[in-house]
Amino acid sequence: MEETSKSTVEAPSKVILFGEHAVVEGYGAISMAVDLKTRGRISHSEKNIVINLKDLGRSLTLNIEDISTLNLRNYNRSVKYVLCAIKSIVNYLKDKGYKDFKPFKLDISSDIPVSCGLGSSASVVVTTIKSFLLANNISIPKKELCKICFSVEREVQGRASITDTATVIYNSVLKIKNSSDFEILEGTKLYKLLKDCHFLLVHVERRKKKTAELVKEVAGHPKKEEIFRSIGKIVNEVEGISTWEELGELMIKNHELLKKLGVSTTKMDKVVELGSRYGYGAKLSGAGGGGVVVILTDEDRRKELLGSLRELGVLDVFECKVGVDIINNY
Repeated sequence: MEETSKSTVEAPSKVILFGEHAVVEGYGAISMAVDLKTRGRISHSEKNIVINLKDLGRSLTLNIEDISTLNLRNYNRSVKYVLCAIKSIVNYLKDKGYKDFKPFKLDISSDIPVSCGLGSSASVVVTTIKSFLLANNISIPKKELCKICFSVEREVQGRASITDTATVIYNSVLKIKNSSDFEILEGTKLYKLLKDCHFLLVHVERRKKKTAELVKEVAGHPKKEEIFRSIGKIVNEVEGISTWEELGELMIKNHELLKKLGVSTTKMDKVVELGSRYGYGAKLSGAGGGGVVVILTDEDRRKELLGSLRELGVLDVFECKVGVDIINNY
């Protein structure tokens, strides 16, 4: 395959705007794609599939004939997502009657900090599979792509939600209805409101606990059902709002409920307080225990907000918009 402007694949990251933790128990959630991206650059290879994971400093050379029988147990977790993605798409296509896949070189890099609730693994999985499809000039429906990418996350992690992979693939705002069903909110009142919003994603601190640990702790919370019902009401209410002020108020309200669940931290609470003081509102996003806070900014007070975040000593700050164009060549 000749290296051209069309040999680049990009996939966004995601934040959960409302509903984390409650969604595990069947309540709704609102997720949105944001423009922190994973990029895959495809170029020519004579014989094998060569994958360079630039951020990890790792390189993988795969004999095409061996891919369908790869034993993932022989590899470090850091490369399992990519290997499982390649193996899954090869086996899917073989079942559909495809054969004689082309060798190619794939350089993968990402803007997305890992293990902080932004869907970095989903973004890498989607980029890898879409790159394989592009290199072989094959197109599959998004619904099929969703199933494959979700199965990869589930195999590597042991359990997974459709939230990350579906949001990344559709690059939009989604309402997650349950563990297997979602609705794309593109064109809705909420989508139009979010498209005009300016968000900051603040990587507050590294997470001290894994998602599974946090989910287990929440499952044992004595008031979880009461808190989940309140979060579910917010998810339903947000679809009817029409102003940034209303959106910000609901974000703060959702954060307070997550705080009651015990998944926030002192530093995250401080960032939420700054986001509420200098912006329209803020909340943690994801499992919590460290990680990311999303702030709905007031552009007139951005300078004061950024200054205060620097003084607090957060790890990083990213400016993000919703629903930006992503190259979707697959």
